[in-house]
Amino acid sequence: MSKRPNLCRPFTRRQASPGSTGKTILIVTEGEKTEPDYLKGLRNHLRLHAADIYVTSSQGTDPLSVVKYAISLRNERRREVRRGSGVAYDSVWAVFDTERADTNPRLNDALQKAKANRIQVGVSNPCFEFWLLLHDEHTTAPFDTCTDVITRIKERFFANYQKGAVCISPYIQKIPDAVQRAELCRRHKINAGTDGNPSTEMDLLVREMNEATRGYYRLNLRD
Repeated sequence: MSKRPNLCRPFTRRQASPGSTGKTILIVTEGEKTEPDYLKGLRNHLRLHAADIYVTSSQGTDPLSVVKYAISLRNERRREVRRGSGVAYDSVWAVFDTERADTNPRLNDALQKAKANRIQVGVSNPCFEFWLLLHDEHTTAPFDTCTDVITRIKERFFANYQKGAVCISPYIQKIPDAVQRAELCRRHKINAGTDGNPSTEMDLLVREMNEATRGYYRLNLRD
C-alpha cells in the first residue's frame, strides 16, 4: 500500500497526481491561512496536486473582491488555453464568510456577480470555523460572531485551536459527519425560515473535491 503524504504539508516535488481524474478546480478563499490550509490538506489526502485543484487566497478580503478575483483567474486561464497552454478549469469556487454581513452591502453584490458569472460559492455563516465545528457536533444555535464559534471549538473540542493554524489530520475521518450536519443546517434554514446563521456550503465544495479524485482515494460521503 502506498504511503500517505504528510497531511499538514503541501507536496514539494513535481510528480504526476496519483488521484487525478482530469477534473480541474479553482478555489479562491477570503482567508489567507485557515481555509487554504484546510483545503490544501484535503487535496493532499485525496492524492491531488495544485494542477488538479488550485487553492489561492484573494487579493481583497470582502466577498465581492473574492468573486472578482476568481473571475479574473478563470478568465486568465481561458486566455492561456486559447494560446495553447494548460486546460480550462471545470469549476471555479469563491469561499468567504458572512460575518458582519449586516454592515457589508457588498455581500449581495458578490452573490449576484458569482451567479451571473457561473462562479460557485462556499459561504459560511458566520465564518469558516462553523464548518470546522460541524466535524465534532451538530448545532443550529446562532452565533453572533466568529469569536463565539472559536470559543465553542476551544471549550469543547480543541483547547489549543488557533485561527490560521489548521492541520487537516484531526478532521479527515470526521468529514462525512460534517457533510451530513451541514446539509441538516440548510434544511433547518428552509424549514424554520431562519437567516442562515449558522450554516455553510463548504460541504458542497468538499463533495466536488472528493469527486475529482479516483474512487479508491475518495472519502465515503453518504448521499
